[in-house]
Amino acid sequence: MKKGNRVAKAAIEFESHDKPLNGFHMVGFTICDDKEKGLFVLFPASIVRKDDSGATKPFFFLRPESDEDLNNLEEAILDIYESMTGKFNTPVLRTDRKID
Repeated sequence: MKKGNRVAKAAIEFESHDKPLNGFHMVGFTICDDKEKGLFVLFPASIVRKDDSGATKPFFFLRPESDEDLNNLEEAILDIYESMTGKFNTPVLRTDRKID
């Protein structure tokens, strides 16, 4: 992540029908803006040491069953962000996204 491309932080709030997660929030989502990628989401992760050489890899807290599920969640987060910022924020948008 480049310095300065973070535009927002996001969380998922679980509701009463999401038992036993009712009342919990999953934090750690970061919405970023990049001139090449446009808006995208970084998902909650932790960097863990892979081996004795000091190599690291991300450990993701959300693990989808498919890439499509992950893309759907990213789109939902970006849709909500865009609906909340509207005309007050003019991020560089990906060309494949449509804003109403």
